[in-house]
Amino acid sequence: MKNVDLNILASSSSGNSTLLRIGGHNFLIDIGVSCLYLKNSLNSLMMDIGDIDAVFITHEHIDHVKGLDVFTRNHNIPIFIKEKCFDVVSKKVLRKDCFQILTDDIKFKDVCVSFFSTPHDAIDPVGYSFSYRDFCFSYVTDLGEVTSDVRYVIDNSDLLVLESNHDVEMLKNGSYPYYLKKRILSANGHLSNKDAAFALLNSKTRKRDIILAHLSEKNNCIDLLKKTYKEILGKSKLPFKIKIAKPREIVGIKLNV
Repeated sequence: MKNVDLNILASSSSGNSTLLRIGGHNFLIDIGVSCLYLKNSLNSLMMDIGDIDAVFITHEHIDHVKGLDVFTRNHNIPIFIKEKCFDVVSKKVLRKDCFQILTDDIKFKDVCVSFFSTPHDAIDPVGYSFSYRDFCFSYVTDLGEVTSDVRYVIDNSDLLVLESNHDVEMLKNGSYPYYLKKRILSANGHLSNKDAAFALLNSKTRKRDIILAHLSEKNNCIDLLKKTYKEILGKSKLPFKIKIAKPREIVGIKLNV
């Protein structure tokens, strides 16, 4: 029996990075934080950047790739990325030889990493699934709606990071300009608390651990989020354990598989 150890290092519109330890491998999803923050976060978990086996990039927005330039100049760690995303990111980094273009599933011994499209206003954005034995972890953030592909991923995941970005009324009544509100609320924007909760309610019933992530710091709050999920999931008795990621606070789950 081995542990699967998931730690959200940072999660918000100001920076995202997630550490996954699975099947004897250490993976990062996105480096939207400074390398100093990343180093300190890993050190607090008794790890170094040099312990990372690979990095997977979801899309090119700055809150997901902010630290890539410094990271690539200082570390010989492979970074997996979609080709169209790399075309954009490559203009922002000095060193490019560590990038590997994603075209198909990738295997790290007993761990298989696959990707799926997400509806977001980025260039070929993706989420990731990491399968180990009969266990599957999926990372699903930065999406405006739950597509059939995303629904399939949720249904087949034992451990899930799912976006729960905003409360719709808080966003509509907030200070953001109209064009930005329209973007966030669109099918290529971000997933609301309500839509994320319904995605879980309508998912295949199975024991599942979930971390809700990418909460807006201006258009969401923990109390509203909990209220929404209680209203939608409260009477369903679904076998879910749910945690909530914080912008700059490590939130983790450790499981035996």
